[in-house]
Parts: sequence; C-alpha cells; structure tokens
Amino acid sequence: MTVKTHISFKDFLNFNIKNSLPRIIIFSLVLLLFFVLNFYNSENGSNEIYKYVLIWFPAIVIFIFIRSYLSLKNAFYSNLKIQEEIIYTFTAEKVQTRGETFESDFAWSTVYKVREDRNWFLIYQTKTVMNMIPKKYFSENEVSELRTLIRNSGVTAKLLKN
Repeated sequence: MTVKTHISFKDFLNFNIKNSLPRIIIFSLVLLLFFVLNFYNSENGSNEIYKYVLIWFPAIVIFIFIRSYLSLKNAFYSNLKIQEEIIYTFTAEKVQTRGETFESDFAWSTVYKVREDRNWFLIYQTKTVMNMIPKKYFSENEVSELRTLIRNSGVTAKLLKN
C-alpha cells in the first residue's frame, strides 16, 4: 500500500497543541496552587497578593503559550524533511519513506511502537523519534489495511478499534 502525505505547519501545530495541552493545564494549575498557597501564607495585605496573582498568573500562562508556539514554529521550519511531500509504502516486512530529498526504509522489527489517534498514525523509531503520518490521506480501507499490517508485524501498538 502506498500513500502520499504532506504535513503543513497547521497540522504540526494542531498535533502538538492537542498533545501538549494536558501538560500546560497541569503546569498552570500547579502554578495557581502555588499562588493560592502563597496567598494564605502571606504576611502582606490580601489585596496586594490578590493583585500580584491577577497580574503574574495570566502573564506566565501567556508566556508559556507564546514560547510553545515559537518553539514549535522553529522545530517545524528547521526540519526541511517534514515539510516535504512524503510517500509511504507499507509492506508486511517494512516501511519505505520517500521524499523530495531523501529515501529510506526500515523493517517493522526495528520499530519501537506504533500509536494511532483520531487523526494520525505515529510510528516511533525510538521513544522520542517518530514518523507522523496524517490519516486524512488514507481511505477507510487503507486505514484498515495498515492496522492489519501493524498487528501482523508484531510491533507494540495502540490502535483504534473502528
């Protein structure tokens, strides 16, 4: 099975926002808890601490979002390969990838794990390096066929049931 894909910055940004949002929310809640605990332990007037929290908490959260956006933009635009049209060929033995400036293949036996979500197939080469394959380029039959190839390959995989 062969599939042509292309990841835009918008795709990349949406993927990373959805996967980073829980961490950002947890960090923000911890930060808010820190401010609340400081409020109760403060010897200063409560109005002054309240103003402090109202100013700094939103400023820090906004800073986190801006920094994340700029980091993602830098990561995307500094990786020329991810911006190319990539053609994936899946067989029972291996995955071949071909872009405008590169060509490679790897055996299913070397894959660390595969994860599928609603919009993506993520084929991990290591714990942190992965091929991001948008499902919008697959037909329903191709999605089912790829799931079958992955299951039959023996790779550790978390695939959707539908």
